[in-house]
Amino acid sequence: MSNKVAVIGAGMTRFVRRAKESSGELAAQAVEMALRDAGLGIEDIDAVCLGTAPDAFDGIHLNGENVLAGCGGKNKPYLRHYVGGGTGVMSGIHGWMHVASGRFRTCLVVAEEKMSPCFPHPAGAFLTIFDHTTEQPLELTLIHIFAIEMARFMHVYGYTEEEIARVSVMNKRNALDHPSAQLGAKLTVKDVMKSKLLSWPVKRLDISPTSDGAVAIVLANEDVARAHSKAPVFFEGVGYRLDTAYWNTRDLAFPNYVAMAAKDAYRMAGITKPEEQIDVWEPYDPFDYKALHHMNALMLDKSGRKVRQLLLDGQLERDGSHPMCPSGGALGVGNPIAATGLMKIAELYFQLSGQAGKRQVKKVPYRGIAQAWGDLMQVGTVVVMSSEGAMPRQTWWMKATSKDLPGTPLREVTDVEHIVYSPDLRYSWDNGFALTTYLDGFKQGKLRGSRCRHCGRMMIPPRSFCELCNLNGVHDYYDLPDTGTVKTFTLSHVNWDSSPLPRGKTNIFAVIAIDGCPEDMGLCHMLGEVDPKDVKVGMPVKAVWKPAKERTGSVTDILYFKPLRRQPARVEAPVRIKPVELDSTTALSFPGKIPLSYRYTAGLGGIKFYQDLARGKLSASKCPQCGQVMIPPAGFCESCLTSFEPGRNAKALDPRAGRVASYTVMHEDRSGHLLDKPQIVVQVVFPEVRGSIFGRLQATDPAKVSVGMPVELVRGKKNQGPEGVWFKPRRRR
Repeated sequence: MSNKVAVIGAGMTRFVRRAKESSGELAAQAVEMALRDAGLGIEDIDAVCLGTAPDAFDGIHLNGENVLAGCGGKNKPYLRHYVGGGTGVMSGIHGWMHVASGRFRTCLVVAEEKMSPCFPHPAGAFLTIFDHTTEQPLELTLIHIFAIEMARFMHVYGYTEEEIARVSVMNKRNALDHPSAQLGAKLTVKDVMKSKLLSWPVKRLDISPTSDGAVAIVLANEDVARAHSKAPVFFEGVGYRLDTAYWNTRDLAFPNYVAMAAKDAYRMAGITKPEEQIDVWEPYDPFDYKALHHMNALMLDKSGRKVRQLLLDGQLERDGSHPMCPSGGALGVGNPIAATGLMKIAELYFQLSGQAGKRQVKKVPYRGIAQAWGDLMQVGTVVVMSSEGAMPRQTWWMKATSKDLPGTPLREVTDVEHIVYSPDLRYSWDNGFALTTYLDGFKQGKLRGSRCRHCGRMMIPPRSFCELCNLNGVHDYYDLPDTGTVKTFTLSHVNWDSSPLPRGKTNIFAVIAIDGCPEDMGLCHMLGEVDPKDVKVGMPVKAVWKPAKERTGSVTDILYFKPLRRQPARVEAPVRIKPVELDSTTALSFPGKIPLSYRYTAGLGGIKFYQDLARGKLSASKCPQCGQVMIPPAGFCESCLTSFEPGRNAKALDPRAGRVASYTVMHEDRSGHLLDKPQIVVQVVFPEVRGSIFGRLQATDPAKVSVGMPVELVRGKKNQGPEGVWFKPRRRR
């Protein structure tokens, strides 16, 4: 039997399109609020868990380590986890595990996201989550595949676009009462329908915004919870499931992985009739249809009739029988991807302890559910929470407004000191046994699959194992017909990076059930030779190949699939073939490049540092709480987790008082190319200050550099970033 675990405090920043603060500063701001709400200090925290989504957003590899100080993880048991959009709820589950195990009394759970550095749009980072060989060459983005899923959802359950738009209207209206909200608004269904069409059926107002923000909660065992909280909110059940990354090889209409996670959570919580036993629902809603999609799974109703009727009857409203997303959800509050799910857990804490203020649901809630979802439509994370009926609780949170929360919005990154970085990320991916045979087929003008002898399933793309049959090896390969049937589709008006296509151009992406394969074994590709308005589910199609001399062994050797006037009277049977033998001539790699650039805000501390540098000055930050002096300047104290404004808590330093703490002589640049002249990188410390500064040392004989060598900071130029930090030797006095 696990220990009971409760939420006893929560904190969050505003969710904004582009935050002035750094990732660490946002995390520290949320942590400080959560600790204050719980009545604890960082010294009372036994362990720290961080959820933060793709490193590609921040452009910092191992971002969990980068954000550690702002999370309060210094010298504590600390782990980072990531499951895409499911991360926020998984963060709560991860923290719950720490405390429920009995290993820790308390755990600080933090989830943060800065999506804004990725340029020109954060959507570009999503290119990196697709299979590099079979999908990235098509230049898909998440908007495309979600539009494909939305179209399938509408087709199966009979929803109209107008009905789905009600969710966007409701959630954005609910968000008007949330202090963190980025896009709370009073809209109509007509407003949603008139918003810019991105990739049919998805329109601008069907989608949550890209966001920066952070959330933190404090978890405690029952003894600590009852000692520090008058109204603890307990975890009753948790569930988490992941389907495979083969997103187009399952029916997209119903998220079975979410239903499985919900069943796990219900089993723990003793719930047998969720639609009757749950009072508050916070499903993940990055798109308006997703809230309904996930509600079907949370209610374990594959027919979809219950949720649709609740929507049409207005019972999903905040004052309805099944209030859904009373927070405003991702659509209204915002969607800093890793943090959104934890915002939903925090909302249950507020609702179940009576702290939600204007957002408080009409009926007294005793139990709520939070759910998140992510990656390639494969992650389901679920938490069921309950209270003991201690309502209402008069707290600061009940009256908080956006003016009371940290998180500084910027219109443009160029409005402050910032750093531009364009990594040249090139790859050469090994295709392995099955994909080598698959791509060889493209070169021959053939689609190829593999069949599992155990379950009889024909798989495309081929696999060398069957994920449904205990990973049994698959050895039988086949040439397949290059014909199939459209299962679902989208009419796209945007590129992979969300930039608009040229006027009048529409890209049609479709999931095609290939003849000779099971119906749920789809292949994603483009359609051509068809008017967009004539595309229909069930339409028979055939591949149009490049001329043989132009084929290179890539999925783009198929130009597109074109409609057939009628279903073929006879479909070719799969023909068994001998797979390609891997040797030095056939085991070819697939080249690729990830075209991402970044524009970072320097953060509150970094802005102060670079402003001083351009003036030939140097200052440190002094924590107003514990008095610690830190360099480079920071927006928070990593010792006591107090957040502050660096400019108001600065201590001037002598830029000539530096000494070399360590150094290295570089003979190669970061790409591994030899430099014309060696460069000296030094770590420099200053007296009576904690921390150090890294920079380059001006023209100096490497043989004359030594630890303890006196140096002075050289005046820099605006917006040079780390490249502009230089030191020069100083004569000993």
